[in-house]
Amino acid sequence: MAGLATSTILERGITIPHLQVAVIGSCHRVFDRAALIQIAGRVGRSGKDPTGEIVFFHNGITGQMDAARTDILFYNKEGES
Repeated sequence: MAGLATSTILERGITIPHLQVAVIGSCHRVFDRAALIQIAGRVGRSGKDPTGEIVFFHNGITGQMDAARTDILFYNKEGES
């Protein structure tokens, strides 16, 4: 398992095998729908390990978090086809 600390956005194209991601303070306004989706997109990118978890730690679920979750589930389902 790998770990990575970052301020907000993980750069596009970064691939780390066995990566699990936790977004601490995901209810903060800096984490909009697009940012949360971009961060979650780093999980499971490795062909050797196409699975992983994204966890949002927060003090209350925001509309942006709900929208990101809905989109992520949709994109994952589309990717299975």
